[in-house]
Amino acid sequence: MSEFYLILVSREHQVLATGIKSFKVIFVEDLLDYILKFGRSNEYLDVRLEKFQNLVINSINQEITKAFTYQKKGIGIRILADGAWGFASSQNLEKSAVKKTLEIARKMAHIEADRSKTPIQLAEIPVSEDMVEVPCSIDFREIPLEEKINQILMWNNQINISEEILRTIVDYATISATKYFWSNEGTKIKFIRPLVYVNLGAVAKGNTGVRAYYQPWGGTFPNVGGTGGHEILGQNGDLSEICQLVGEKAIKLSNAKPAPTLKDIPIVFDPAYMALLVHEIIGHPSEADRVLGWEAAWAGSTWWKGKSKDEGNPTKVGSKYVTVYNDPTIPKNFAYMLYDDEGTPCKRTTLIKEGIVTERMHSRETAYLMNVEPNGAMRANTYEYQPLIRQINVFWGTGDWKVEEIIEDTKKGVYLLGANIPSIDDQRFNWAISSQEGYLIENGELTEHLYSCAATATTPTFLKSIDALAGDDQQLFWSSCGKGDPMQGGTVSNGGPTMRGIATLTGPRK
Repeated sequence: MSEFYLILVSREHQVLATGIKSFKVIFVEDLLDYILKFGRSNEYLDVRLEKFQNLVINSINQEITKAFTYQKKGIGIRILADGAWGFASSQNLEKSAVKKTLEIARKMAHIEADRSKTPIQLAEIPVSEDMVEVPCSIDFREIPLEEKINQILMWNNQINISEEILRTIVDYATISATKYFWSNEGTKIKFIRPLVYVNLGAVAKGNTGVRAYYQPWGGTFPNVGGTGGHEILGQNGDLSEICQLVGEKAIKLSNAKPAPTLKDIPIVFDPAYMALLVHEIIGHPSEADRVLGWEAAWAGSTWWKGKSKDEGNPTKVGSKYVTVYNDPTIPKNFAYMLYDDEGTPCKRTTLIKEGIVTERMHSRETAYLMNVEPNGAMRANTYEYQPLIRQINVFWGTGDWKVEEIIEDTKKGVYLLGANIPSIDDQRFNWAISSQEGYLIENGELTEHLYSCAATATTPTFLKSIDALAGDDQQLFWSSCGKGDPMQGGTVSNGGPTMRGIATLTGPRK
């Protein structure tokens, strides 16, 4: 590595005085052009150059327990040569090192080609030139650190609503990311993405024990994280109402009763529970690499049969109330993007329509095999990783019921709110997901408040049992997702309206 400091900037920016005695400016566009010029006519080449600045602050009971920031930048180069993929990445952005990284990727492709039986081919996509910058009206990048810390401590104080609260938790994080994607097909995309998220929690002691409630991990309130600035938090940056509700939820849970075990009963699920449910039993099984059996690490394979010829076949998997979409283009969601990491324009994809499987989430490679158009579902966590197919913003479509009508129509059942811990088999066939809280439904009314509730069912039977779906506004909840080997963590948004289906309720072990 050279003894001077590398400064990475775009051509439209001026380089001002840095205070660094020895530095070298690298213009992004020049570096990307340099890489692409080594592409050969008989191969596909793309490069992702990314810069990140992350901030994490954790607090408990008005005390900051952890605070750190880190920055990183680098490139990931992908080559399709001799019908096989090669990939390499590097943090060293000097031209000699970048050229070496490219040659490693090419060598990996040649090695893989010797092992591959079927040459990889890519579906065509349009050539795009675009710059996408997410706007911020309350830009966290301009807020001093001291002000952020004071805000976090204030949120702790707002959660602590009574002496019954034993602990308050506030975790705060931001990511400021800039990504360039260029390919030798002519695509050139720049994406500037600010991301903020807050985790609020409370632990309370009541008549039936000590209970915890967390938001947003399965919490029933949205708007505590996403793509944008602080304006997406609560009411235009004000989280005071949500903080108070988190404290109230923890106290109520500490006075709740243990859930009973009730077999095959009507269960009403709120939007936050739906977020984890749709993620696990629809989102992952709809990823085309899982359908083809190529990749099963961490997220498992798929419960429905699927080979390359199955795309678009009228396979019925659920009732008329099962319509599910994937749409990364919805603003402010936690995984918002307009282009994926192959340069494919993103769009809304209907995965299931009224119980019938219609589409998968695709890469250019799987789209070619299934003879469909790519739909922008390839993502890598950061430049160090090769992109893979993964759900982005999967959510349930709305129905024609009102929430209160579903409750009133349920003579004996359970209402589950929030999601907690999933337990899913590797095909997403058998599932059990606990909720943060629940209520018994008796004669159409909510009665006893419950803790330690978990619903369990087999996916095909459950989807066919769904008989009520609310038309309440779509609520999307942010989360994270693990997939791949080595595992890549990724941001996702999921959600859906209130829904009713048949499942078994299990309570705490005695």
